Amino acid sequence: MSRKQIPISQLKRGPIRHEQLSLSLTARINYLRQVLDEVYPQSIEKWLDEFQRDANPESEVVWWERLTRCYLAYTEPKDLSFKQKQAAFKILFTLGMGNDLQDVSIELGCLPEGAREEVLGLMGKTIQ
Repeated sequence: MSRKQIPISQLKRGPIRHEQLSLSLTARINYLRQVLDEVYPQSIEKWLDEFQRDANPESEVVWWERLTRCYLAYTEPKDLSFKQKQAAFKILFTLGMGNDLQDVSIELGCLPEGAREEVLGLMGKTIQ
């Protein structure tokens, strides 16, 4: 099954669906931004803008929280370089979006031995 690629030039941003996000949701988003800033640097304004455009920002924040927990569980106990942390984030993000390991084979090569199994375990996926 092949995926249809849409050129970036044809992508359009969705409308603002939520003028205001709750204070608790905003705090959760700010935490995500702070934790992921090294590997996903975005201003708080950009983070908020993106969630304001989501149909269901709460469920999207839950997705990002899960991704962040997996990222921290993998990176915190290790002495990883900046490049390795970036690779770990990209792998987790890509797998979290439903893509396959083959889409992150280059990034997996940047990580220490056993990373493939460990990352898949964190994501709750089985090795194929």
